[in-house]
Amino acid sequence: MEIISKEINPGRFTCLFGKAGLDLRLFYVSVPRAKGDLIGVPAHVAAAIVAIICESISTATSSVGIFILLAATLLRAPALVPSWKQMLSQTWVKLLLLWIAWMALSIAWSPDRVQGLNRLGALKFFIWIPMLWPLHKQWRWLFAGFLLSALVLQGIQVAGAFGATHQGETLIKGLRHPTVVGEWNAMALSCWLFLAVSVGWRAMALCIPLAILSSIGFVWAGQRGALFGIVVEIVVANIVLLFAVRGWLRRVLIRLLISVIVIGGVYVVLGEGLSARIKILWVEGMKSLGVNVDGGPVQNQSNESITSEERIAMWKMSMIAWRAHPIIGVGYGGYSKATEHIDDVVCPNFDMHQYDQPHSVYVMILTENGLVGLTLFLVWSGAFFVRAFKAVQLDPIRIGVFGGTVIWYAAAIGDSFHTREMFLVIGVIMMALAAMPLGRTEEINLAVLNKNKV
Repeated sequence: MEIISKEINPGRFTCLFGKAGLDLRLFYVSVPRAKGDLIGVPAHVAAAIVAIICESISTATSSVGIFILLAATLLRAPALVPSWKQMLSQTWVKLLLLWIAWMALSIAWSPDRVQGLNRLGALKFFIWIPMLWPLHKQWRWLFAGFLLSALVLQGIQVAGAFGATHQGETLIKGLRHPTVVGEWNAMALSCWLFLAVSVGWRAMALCIPLAILSSIGFVWAGQRGALFGIVVEIVVANIVLLFAVRGWLRRVLIRLLISVIVIGGVYVVLGEGLSARIKILWVEGMKSLGVNVDGGPVQNQSNESITSEERIAMWKMSMIAWRAHPIIGVGYGGYSKATEHIDDVVCPNFDMHQYDQPHSVYVMILTENGLVGLTLFLVWSGAFFVRAFKAVQLDPIRIGVFGGTVIWYAAAIGDSFHTREMFLVIGVIMMALAAMPLGRTEEINLAVLNKNKV
C-alpha cells in the first residue's frame, strides 16, 4: 500500500526535509490503514523515535519510551504479521533465537537458577528488533531519530559542562552510565562521519561540526571502551565500505582523514582524563604480561572504574571455572557461584568476587554457556554481519549503523553488555537498523544515485 500520494504538492518544509531524504508527507497525508491497524504507520514511527530518544536520556525515561513503542506495536499487531514472518525467515534471526534458547536451557544446570532467570530477562530487550522491523520503509526516519537522540544526549552533556548537575553529580557524562553515553556518542560519530562524505561539500560543512560534537561527547564520557570501539570502527567500517561500494575509494580516504582529524583534535584539546585512562591501560596491560613499565604518577580518576589489570584477573578466574565444564559451561547465571571458591588468581587490593560478571561478553558467555554457547553467539553474529554487509552494498548510508554495531561488538570485549538492559539496547537498535530490508525510499534514492553516476 502506498503511504504517500504523489498528487500532493509538497510545501517548503516538505522540500527541506526531502533534501535530507525524509518525506514529511508521511505525517500529514491521510491514507487508509491496513486491516487490524488501529493507529497507522505515522504513529508507529513517532513512537519509535520517541522511544529511541528516551533510551538515550536516562533509565527512567527509557522505561517510558519502550512502553510507548510496545503499545504502538501491539495496536498494529495484526497488520504487522507479514513483516514479522519476513523477519523470522532471516538466517541471522533464526540463529539468534537458537542462541537465546541455549542460554535459557543452560539455566537447568546452573548453580544459581534465580540469577539465571534474572539475566534471561535482560535478553527480552531483543524485542526492539520486531518492534522496529516493520518500519523498514521508514528507515531514514528511524536513522534521523537516532541522530536526534544523540543531539539530545549531547545537549545534556553541554549543560553539564556549564555547571548543570543532577543529584549533586555533574551532567557532563550524561544521566546514563558513562559507558552507555560514550557508546552512544561514538555510534553517532560513526554516522556523521559517513554523512560528511556521502553527498557533497554542503553536507560536509554541516556534518563535521556535529561529528566534532559527538567526539567531544564520548571524550567527556571518559570511557576507554568507546574510544577502542570507534578506533576499530574506523578501520573495519572503512574497509567494508571500500569493498561494498564500487568507486568510493576517494570518499573512504576522505572519511578516514576526517576521522583522524576530528578525533585526534578533540582528544588533544579535551582528552586529559581519557589520556590518563589510556596510560593506565597501557601500564596495567604490560604488567599483566609480566613486563615492567614506568607509568609515572598516574592515578585512576574513577573510583568505580575497573582497570584492565583487574579485568584480566577476572578473565583468568573465569577460565578456571570454564575448564570444569568446557562444552556446556557452568550454566546461565552461575558465574558467581562457580568462581566464589577460586583463589588461584591474585590481584592486589582488588576483590574479584565482588562482581557477578567478568566484564567481557565473550568470556562470560564462554564461562556460563560453554563452547556451544559462544559458538552459537559468534555464528549468529557472523550471519548478522553478512546481512548488514549486503544492506551496505544496496544503500551505502547503512555503513553508519553498521559501524555502530562494530563499536558495540568491539567494546563488548571489556564489558558484559548482554546482562544489562542499558548496555544491550543500544546494540540491538544498531542491529535492527543495520539489518532491515531495503525500503521503497532507499530503492528510489539508489536508483537516482545510479542514474547520476551514468
